[in-house]
Parts: sequence; C-alpha cells; structure tokens
Amino acid sequence: MSQPPTSIAFRLMLAMASIVAYSVLAQLVPVFESFEGIPNINTVFHLVVGAVFGALVMAPCARVPRRVLRGIALTVAAAAIYYGAVRFVVNSPPGLDALATFTLAGAGAALLCGLAVAAIAPLAFDLRFAALLLVAGAAGGAVFDVKFSFDPNLLLGHAAWQLLVCFALYLGSRRAST
Repeated sequence: MSQPPTSIAFRLMLAMASIVAYSVLAQLVPVFESFEGIPNINTVFHLVVGAVFGALVMAPCARVPRRVLRGIALTVAAAAIYYGAVRFVVNSPPGLDALATFTLAGAGAALLCGLAVAAIAPLAFDLRFAALLLVAGAAGGAVFDVKFSFDPNLLLGHAAWQLLVCFALYLGSRRAST
C-alpha cells in the first residue's frame, strides 16, 4: 500500500490516541519526578508529548518516497514545536493575559505544524491552509484558558487543540492531493 488510510475518521482516531497518550503521560509525571536520576523531566515530558502528536497526527501526512524518514522528521518537528509553544506560554510576553497567550501559542504552533508538514511531507501550502491552521490553533489554544477542577492536566485544552489541528491538517492534505 503506497498511502496510509486517509479518512477523516482514521485521522481523528489517531488524534484521540495522541490525547490518550498525553493523559497517561501526565499521570506518570509524578512517578518519574520521584526518581532522582532523571534530570529535566518536564522538558522530556513536553518533548515526548509533542513527538507522540507528530507521530500520530503529522506523520500520516508523509508521502512516498521516504515516507518513514519523513515521518520521523515530522515527529521531531512536532516535539520541537510543542516544546516551543509551552516555553512561549511559560515565558509569555509581559502584558498578555492568559487567554491571549494560549491563543497565540495555539495559533503559532498550529501554523508551524502546517509549515512542517508542507515542507517535509511535502504538501501544498497556501493562504487558505494557513488561515485554517491559524483559526484551528487559536480556537484550540483558547480552550486551555478554560479551567475545570476535574481537569488539572488541561486534557480538554490538549484534546481541543489536537483534534482541531488534526482536522485542519486533514483538510489541507485533502486539498493538496486533488
């Protein structure tokens, strides 16, 4: 088979698997923090979460030839993008409230994911695709500002952002292949 399944249902299931992986990893962080020998566990956590998103959501956009190599590159790119978005939120510019920070981080990360897919997969990239990514990322990022007592790990924010960006990437890849 030259192309992996490309239905929206399949892609959204991969995004949901990424969300489940985030939830499991978030539950394991306190266990790993208790070990003295693991330095910078938060950095490792963010890189792994981004890599899982890249492997499950971005890598399926990779095209032949060299699909596996492209998938690995997209996984690495996603890890760097996720880590950068987290650093942006943590070190947000003075004067930005939380909603603006999350929205900008979400929009920027989504756009960077789309640019990475366009460059590495490769995939056509145009202003319409960029706008779709920016809206999806901003909307998903804004959900991070919604606080629920039952969601200390911000699972709802991660779910919204990942599903919306997955959908935007899917629409972009479908347009490019026709």
